[in-house]
Amino acid sequence: MASAASKTPVQTFAKPEAITALRIWARLMRYLSRYRLAVLTAIVGIIGTNILAVIVPYILRDVVDIGIATKDSSFMLSAGLLVVGLGVLRGLTAFFGRYFGERLAHCISFDIRNEIYDKVQRQSFTYHDTAQVGTIVTRAISDVNEIQRYFSFGLMDGLNVILLLGGVITIMLATSPLLAVFAFMPLLPLGLYSHRFVKSVHPRWKKVMDRMQVISNHIQENALGAEVVRVFAREQYEIERFHKENSNLYNEQLDFITQWITYLPTSAFLAALSTAFVLFFGGLLEQQGLANISVGLIVTFNAYVLLLAQPLRFVGFVILLTTQAVASGERVFEVLDETEVLVNREDAIKSDIEGHVRFDDVSTRYTTLSPAVVNDINLEAKPGEVIAIIGLTGSGKTTLANLIPRFYDVTDGSVTIDGIDVRDYDLDCLRGQIGIVMQQSLLFSATIEENIAYGNPSATRDEIVAAAKSANAHDFISEFSDGYQTIVGERGVTLSGGQKQRVAIARALLIDPRILILDDATSSVDTQTEQLIQQALERIMVGRTTFVIAQRMSTIVNADQIIVLRDGKIIQHGTHESLLEDGGLYEEIYKLQLEEQQRVRREAIIAGIIKVPLEERRSTQQFRELIERLTGKYTP
Repeated sequence: MASAASKTPVQTFAKPEAITALRIWARLMRYLSRYRLAVLTAIVGIIGTNILAVIVPYILRDVVDIGIATKDSSFMLSAGLLVVGLGVLRGLTAFFGRYFGERLAHCISFDIRNEIYDKVQRQSFTYHDTAQVGTIVTRAISDVNEIQRYFSFGLMDGLNVILLLGGVITIMLATSPLLAVFAFMPLLPLGLYSHRFVKSVHPRWKKVMDRMQVISNHIQENALGAEVVRVFAREQYEIERFHKENSNLYNEQLDFITQWITYLPTSAFLAALSTAFVLFFGGLLEQQGLANISVGLIVTFNAYVLLLAQPLRFVGFVILLTTQAVASGERVFEVLDETEVLVNREDAIKSDIEGHVRFDDVSTRYTTLSPAVVNDINLEAKPGEVIAIIGLTGSGKTTLANLIPRFYDVTDGSVTIDGIDVRDYDLDCLRGQIGIVMQQSLLFSATIEENIAYGNPSATRDEIVAAAKSANAHDFISEFSDGYQTIVGERGVTLSGGQKQRVAIARALLIDPRILILDDATSSVDTQTEQLIQQALERIMVGRTTFVIAQRMSTIVNADQIIVLRDGKIIQHGTHESLLEDGGLYEEIYKLQLEEQQRVRREAIIAGIIKVPLEERRSTQQFRELIERLTGKYTP
């Protein structure tokens, strides 16, 4: 199959980064609407915590100005007990705020991760032809984790900072505007510095996540291609390549951390400067008897500044989490906003099919700019017929067959089943009646029984065993100590190629398909295994419309129709005998493959590997005599 071309470029106009980031943030916030009660409870907890926090400094003022000044110990005891009580209440409100905030974060990450998975599952083959597995994994895990961290800490603690700042600033201005001005003077440059920090940290974090995606793709490819790497002794090359990519990630992270680390001491210094201003200018005003400043008020203002110091230093962390969440949200929404090419129509048909397939002037391409993969195909397959599709590599054989279960949509023309366009069928209903055995059949890391029953989970054990027997798989399955409960390992790695193919045939058979597609199902196995698989295929093809994509001519000579593809077009169409008479590409392929296969088969017969049917014994005896005359090594 030809690789999918890049998607059609769409002209876009650059948007200001701040506007784009704000839109992404607003879209993330919409997930909160699903959990209104939890949001309300968390907010009430945060508000209660802040109200209780700002009350304590007022009590300290009265302790200094009244209790200490008048040496009233009972007043100070009452104030102390009140502070303890407020501390207990503040602990309870803080618990509710934090608990429901964390719960919200995990619910939202749960939803987003499900949306990503659902979206990827609904995408067509065109999407998966170009999407990298590592990219999808990174966005579904790492990026979603960053969003979760934001809702856990950034959002709730950010809201806490905003409420606390608002409350404290209001109280300080209402109590002593002049002293409040001195306290706020260092905070203005902190606000400007925080704004600058946001603008610089966002693109740096996006670079880090993009680099992590590259690393993830590299690990994914090497895990799948481990055999190839070792066959060509390229371990050192791959190690050096990974080290280079990992070094790039390290440098990006170091650049990001440098920006973050410089923010912390600067913000801490400005917060400390605010405390110094309150003590210095407040002390001067109290000594001069100006602005009604008392020692208690100075203590109160100092307590408020200290109350603000930690949240102000935390502003940088909130900004960091926000920028990380926005960058990750942008990458997540790229996946969620990807257009779904193949969708059910509103009035999609759900009905059983007989298997009468027609291709009428069918052409298709992967994108609007890529060339046609199949072109002007006209073909009819009646129920129960076997249609063989052959051609050179890249001629469009698999793509043609993939149009039947609608893995791709046609660009022109139509593919119909029983007179109904496949685009009018419900996708699940359509594909549930089409069995497919691929060249490299993927098995899941589960038991053999679960793999066979994958397309029909409600199948009974007897039905599973019957399907395995029909696929010539029951005997080797029974030889395992755990039988059908044997775990096959990731991608079926513990089974041989022929065993995996027979399990895949049983899996396809168990859904009792009306249409069967065999995509070169015997090309990667040895001759003896091919015979077992071929026997199984011959049994399950009976009564079903079957499309056989084959490289080996021996599997298709008895087909009702044979079509020969070249560059996506049908160049020959007929039966085996008629195509041999016509000559052309079919005859060339036949001579290259089948004559060689027949030679190997006769040698296998002589060696006793293959039993000889009665009608073939005469020709086999003649062949043996020929070998005797040529080599002198034949013994009757």
